[in-house]
Amino acid sequence: MDVIMGIGYEEGIDAQSAELISEWDYPNVGVVLGVTPMAGPDTVMLDYSESGPDGEPAVVYVGEDRIPRRVADSFGEFIDGLVSCEVYEDEDDDQ
Repeated sequence: MDVIMGIGYEEGIDAQSAELISEWDYPNVGVVLGVTPMAGPDTVMLDYSESGPDGEPAVVYVGEDRIPRRVADSFGEFIDGLVSCEVYEDEDDDQ
């Protein structure tokens, strides 16, 4: 992920999610969490389809096929699994 959207503000989850779901035809399972390096057609979303609006959402990756694939059981688990992009910088230099 390049960007994790904040809550509120003009560029936040509240303002952007419905628009992005409609524009990119993402599944209506929750809210768009952030922007990936491809900047569409894929994304990462908070998925409330199993938990309901008051539960803990899973985190899913949505690719070009628009099928949500679970990457973490919770937002906390997702955040704990993130690593700095610096880990991969040397790999890019070799190509």
